[in-house]
Amino acid sequence: MKLISKIKNTTSFSKGLVLVDQIMVSGCNFLLGIILVRAIGLEEYGLFALIWMCVLFALGINQAFITKPLLSIAPKLKNKEQNDYLAGLHAIQYLLNGVFFGIAFLLYAGAKLFFANEFTSYLPLISIIIFCQTVHDFYRKTYLIKDRIFKVLLLDVVLYLGQIIGVFTLLFFGKLTLTTALFVILAANLLSVLFGKYSLTFSLLNYKKILIRHFHFSKWLLGTSVLQWLSGNYFIIVGASILGTSAVGAIRMVQNVMGLCHILFLAMESIIPIEAARQYQAEGESSLIQYLIKITKKSGLGFSLMLLVIGLFAGPILTLIYGATAANHAYIVVAYTLLYFLVFIGHPFRFYLRTIEQTSPIFYAYCFGAVFSLSCAYPLLDLLGMYGLLFGLIFTQLINILTYYFFSIKTKNFSVQKIK
Repeated sequence: MKLISKIKNTTSFSKGLVLVDQIMVSGCNFLLGIILVRAIGLEEYGLFALIWMCVLFALGINQAFITKPLLSIAPKLKNKEQNDYLAGLHAIQYLLNGVFFGIAFLLYAGAKLFFANEFTSYLPLISIIIFCQTVHDFYRKTYLIKDRIFKVLLLDVVLYLGQIIGVFTLLFFGKLTLTTALFVILAANLLSVLFGKYSLTFSLLNYKKILIRHFHFSKWLLGTSVLQWLSGNYFIIVGASILGTSAVGAIRMVQNVMGLCHILFLAMESIIPIEAARQYQAEGESSLIQYLIKITKKSGLGFSLMLLVIGLFAGPILTLIYGATAANHAYIVVAYTLLYFLVFIGHPFRFYLRTIEQTSPIFYAYCFGAVFSLSCAYPLLDLLGMYGLLFGLIFTQLINILTYYFFSIKTKNFSVQKIK
């Protein structure tokens, strides 16, 4: 009984540290957004948002092929088998980063020859940031698997608090620009990678076996990652061309306000896939479903109340954070509360599909969303402007949820009756 109690206390402490980590990460991102909006303005901040979309695209590919399979596969392995798997995946991570570098170089070379502009001039810097962000994500998830939560916290402190300290320093000396901010972000990333590398080993002994398993797991997720990026971000890209980068800056500013929600999303991604894999491995699908329903109910009530408060006080919140003129964008905040509620609803569905290693419905969902985005973005934004952009973002999330229902929930009888 004492051993069981000790295990439970350790698990609770670990989950508490994960929550502290997510609060720190979201808080730092929140502060970074406020500083940049006030220092460089919405137009330059919009350019920063477009640059960061490239980083998020590469990170999405990396997560689809490396870290999402890692979170579902590694908990099922024991001792030496798990260590060999992590060492082999470590080497594969760096091989994948070489591919990212090659793509970035080709894009930069092509841009120099054919369509050089302010955005493309940042490609070399973006490519190095991408390298560091993807490796940081791998180290972070690896230490989560090993239950070294304090190491995860320190890793994120180096990256995110490092960024804030650097940006505040530049602001204090009047040197904060888009370019200098990106260099600070790069420096913090490099430090976090060097810190994370310590105590982890490489191995190419089992790389073929690992590659095959990851490909089988992520063949749908890779396509999904591309389509996910298109289904949501394409509306923002079109918004930049039709409405200008200041409109993108306004969207990104509101996303920063919604950063409180990211605390929950990041905590869910860090905790639920690992526990879901353990439940599925130990007791089967019924236990997995019970766990997902329970955790969704527990987190859903608090999340809904938080969205309600943000929506009701959107104007005052924007004024307090960004100044009086920002209140003009309160309607965007209200739209984003609905958007984020739909995003939350989609999470348990995806956790279920990833845990049973059946990810094709996720691919189809984003495929439908991408088709909608590519076909409707221009007419919607041309006709309705910002309202068309917001409608497009919300409707793509609704498409995702409906697809999960018809392709996985209905076909697999994923219902409350099944677990009664």
